[in-house]
Amino acid sequence: MLILTRLPSQTLLIGDDIVIEVLGVEGQQVRLGLTAPSDITILRQELAERLARAEISTLQRRKQLP
Repeated sequence: MLILTRLPSQTLLIGDDIVIEVLGVEGQQVRLGLTAPSDITILRQELAERLARAEISTLQRRKQLP
């Protein structure tokens, strides 16, 4: 894991086409802005985990159908 310190309005680059900008810091919350090509999916981890659980549940139900 790479650990960086950034101030508001500073950015990080990932590859040539993904930019993460620190928009602000309020208490323990950090606001980030992300710019990426439209073919890249950006999800919060908890949402990705919820979607994965729902997909597994759907597959399990399909296996139970006659």
